[in-house]
Amino acid sequence: MPSQPPLPPLLAPYVSNLPDSSLTLVSSILGATSNWLVLRFLHAALSSPSPNAAFGSDELHNGTKKKVVLVSFMRSYEFWRTEAKRLGLDLARLADKQQFAFIDGLSELFYAPQPTATPSISPSGLGSSPRTTLPMRSPPGAVPGRSPQPAWPTVTGARGNAMPKQAEPGIAKKLHFSGRGLASLDALEKDISSVIEQQKSSMEDGDELLLIIDQPDLLLAATGPSMGIGATEMSEWITALQQHAHATVLTLATDAPLIHNASTSGGLATPIETEHAALVIGLAHRARSVMQLRTLDTGAAKDVSGVLRISRGGGLNASEESLEEREALYFIQRDGGVKVFGRGES
Repeated sequence: MPSQPPLPPLLAPYVSNLPDSSLTLVSSILGATSNWLVLRFLHAALSSPSPNAAFGSDELHNGTKKKVVLVSFMRSYEFWRTEAKRLGLDLARLADKQQFAFIDGLSELFYAPQPTATPSISPSGLGSSPRTTLPMRSPPGAVPGRSPQPAWPTVTGARGNAMPKQAEPGIAKKLHFSGRGLASLDALEKDISSVIEQQKSSMEDGDELLLIIDQPDLLLAATGPSMGIGATEMSEWITALQQHAHATVLTLATDAPLIHNASTSGGLATPIETEHAALVIGLAHRARSVMQLRTLDTGAAKDVSGVLRISRGGGLNASEESLEEREALYFIQRDGGVKVFGRGES
């Protein structure tokens, strides 16, 4: 178990009890990634509210039951499962209890399954098209000294056609991108919202669902204006997804080449730089808070991993709530624990 509390006290007010319809933007760079901070949002929402409560219990967080849907375009389910376990969260068990759902936006995003070819008969009825698949053979015998490899069963339909294999454990859905423009984003929104609504079907009045979207900028970088997807389309897509959740946490890359080149290259910025900068800046103006991760200006240090800057976003309603802006240092330990502390503290 981590030597530090899974949720550092200094960080707790910013990742717990997020207001309704709020957007939290987490920005990161190559040397200061956001995965450890996303894990703290997960822990704040899914962990038992008191040390005496059983893990995964339905005990209330200030009278509210919480669920999380995590959509990741950058990291696999196995990564999140392993890292969450180090904080005491069993994502597989939470998924079984319908408190957590993972949507895989990485492994098969641009993979389109090929339809199975059907044999054709020649007009004479005596010939057929050339064989396009290997003949079925009996399973190989066991190899001495090697345990059998697990495999998903293949279900055969009434006409002998192979049915799609069942989903992998822990993954609620795998996203597939096809087409171009708003139609392709609408299809992704439909897939994500179907999982969200399934989770909400067992919720009661007052319960909350947190939506975390990890690095959707990968989708923008892989498509872009040439495929009818730019900052405007991505922003509208994120807005539509927000409507399905109580609160939304969004992670985006803000490395200097992606943000500063768009404004300092004298009109020579590439389309990806222009669109990425527009997306990040636009979302920062809509967000309630912006949590910026960066490396130390003075270089690497043995006891400091990076800097966390928390700022008010353009979407913060100053007349209804307050948010304390602050800058802190953080240190990621080998056992998965994270220490967050102010400058001059140890």
